[in-house]
Amino acid sequence: MKYFGFCVILFFHLACKNKRESTKPRRETIINTVYSSVTIEPYDVYKVNSTFSGNIEEILFDEGDIVKKGDILFILANKPFQLNERNEELNHQFILESFKGRANVMEDLKLEFQTAKINYQNDSANYFRFQNLFDQNACSKVELEKSKLAYQISNKQLEALRNKIIRKEKEFHTQLNLSQNNIELSRLRVADGIIASKINGKLFQVFKKKGEYASLQEPLAIIGDEKNYYLKMLVDEVDIPKIKLGQKVLVSLEAYKNQVFEATVSRISPKIDEKTQTFQIDAKFKTIPPKLYMGLTGEGNILVDSKHKVLVIPRSYLLPGNKVETDNGLITIKTGIANWDYIEIISGINENTIIYKPK
Repeated sequence: MKYFGFCVILFFHLACKNKRESTKPRRETIINTVYSSVTIEPYDVYKVNSTFSGNIEEILFDEGDIVKKGDILFILANKPFQLNERNEELNHQFILESFKGRANVMEDLKLEFQTAKINYQNDSANYFRFQNLFDQNACSKVELEKSKLAYQISNKQLEALRNKIIRKEKEFHTQLNLSQNNIELSRLRVADGIIASKINGKLFQVFKKKGEYASLQEPLAIIGDEKNYYLKMLVDEVDIPKIKLGQKVLVSLEAYKNQVFEATVSRISPKIDEKTQTFQIDAKFKTIPPKLYMGLTGEGNILVDSKHKVLVIPRSYLLPGNKVETDNGLITIKTGIANWDYIEIISGINENTIIYKPK
């Protein structure tokens, strides 16, 4: 009776196992990939910004236009800077007139100096005349001292005027240089209102309209290479150690359904984006779609590893601790590379082993 009961239990156990989903390891090519969303970006893309705030007076190009380096894109209202430039030019002209124009300060000083020089020469001659007379007892000492004092005063006045002329000339050159610098600075501020393209490329987007206010924080437009595009991908930090330059990328784009394009990894960002906790990976197309636009989206799979004719099982059959369930109970296996669907079996089971999908 006990034997009969054991057989019944064994029968039901085997019957239950037979009803469970099972499989055997098989030989396949396994490809390990890292998935990423994809955005198409033009090369050399940059945001056009203003260096001061103001209203937009003119927009000289439309979205989609091809521009050349130096082409004027926007003109901002900068009347105060224009007036300041004019004031600096007037001040510069005033300085020039004061020192080099008719009846200028320097000419007045030079006339004063010539008059002082004549007085000095007269007082000098007078002093030496009185000195001779005094030596001959022909004049009093008071007269001699008086002529000497006049000579000394004339000498000091002449020296003071000479130094004043030197200082004025230095002052003139300093003021002239400062005013010239102020003119250049004002011209730069006026030029800041004329915003030109830094590269040859396409005007992909214009954010402002004529008359709207442009601030320092807001870009006015986006310009980039009109012909050459790259793939911008964001890879999770747990996958970044697997990524290497030159790895193949298979790309599918929303704009080209049921088509796969090939690219290669061309750049790996050295720093994580703290907001998204991802690394930016750039890839270059090997097979280029017929037509590309900035901002097209899709999916990319970076091929990080592959093996041919290796023993694999579905990942869904693997239990924690690298174990699988067999007719002989749980067996620990050694695994290799894996993707979302399959995992490589290095040892522990073979092609004849039946394994069961976990309940």
